[in-house]
Amino acid sequence: MISLFTALEIPELLRSRLATLQYAGEDNWNPNWVPEENFHITIAYIGQVEEPLAHDIDTELARIRMNGFEARLKGVNAFGGAKPQMMHAVVEPSEALNRLHEKHVSVLRRLGVETERGRYVPHVTLARPRHAPPERVQRWIAENNLFDSGSFPVDRFVLFSSHKAGESRHYEPERDYPLGPALI
Repeated sequence: MISLFTALEIPELLRSRLATLQYAGEDNWNPNWVPEENFHITIAYIGQVEEPLAHDIDTELARIRMNGFEARLKGVNAFGGAKPQMMHAVVEPSEALNRLHEKHVSVLRRLGVETERGRYVPHVTLARPRHAPPERVQRWIAENNLFDSGSFPVDRFVLFSSHKAGESRHYEPERDYPLGPALI
């Protein structure tokens, strides 16, 4: 069995900028920061699959045709309401990214892979503050909510495998899939 997901990689310079948000206003709290090398924008979570199905998923993902596009991170937030479970950078709404997500979901469903139901909310996970005080999470959001990456090009997506590494996870790129030239 192998655990898979598809995602957009974050450019190296932008990953560094996001990492600085993790330590902005650092004090004695520990919101369980995500390592910089794990920053990505998930397109579709696949989960645990057998190797033959992983091969079929790879084959079908390679058939996706779509032009490249621009993405942008704008602001920060947290999922989980009164008990924040995930702090993240917000991905600016994008018709192209939503279309790419739908293509992935369609491929996976045709192959019999159950995907998460509900609205797709693209984001970059920065921390998992399961035990952090909610008021401290809210202060971090207020301190960093003006973050703006500016636009960056998206010219491919990646199939990643996920591996347990102690208390955290390590993501290994398995295959890149190029997107066509961006529309002018």
